[in-house]
Amino acid sequence: MHKGLLGVSFLGLAISGYLLVTYVSSDPIVCVSGEGCLVAQLSEYSSFFSIPTPAYGVIFYFTLGIIAAIWSNENHRQLQMPLALLTSIGLGISIFLTYVEAFVIRAWCSWCLGSAFLTIVAFVIAWRLLSRYDYPKS
Repeated sequence: MHKGLLGVSFLGLAISGYLLVTYVSSDPIVCVSGEGCLVAQLSEYSSFFSIPTPAYGVIFYFTLGIIAAIWSNENHRQLQMPLALLTSIGLGISIFLTYVEAFVIRAWCSWCLGSAFLTIVAFVIAWRLLSRYDYPKS
């Protein structure tokens, strides 16, 4: 088990879960950045293929948590590529959504920024983990 990745996944699940519940129930979001969260929630970027964007976050952080829970020195080789791929895709999506906040909808959602930060942390942890192991010479 990797505690750092597991912690990131729990925090990310909490954020994404909260955003998903507020999206589905149409409840107002408690937001420290004023109206930014509501603007983000009501924007056309709040869903993708008719699925709420926070649902993708739930899937991302849940999958990250599964990988973190089963990570060990014995099975790290089988988990390296899924972990690298998952965190790289997550980082790319977070960069895109943060770009959208800054330059398209021009509103900042503190929950979204928190999730983006956690994705960066997951990416850094994952790549540091992957760099620790020797790869077989071909």
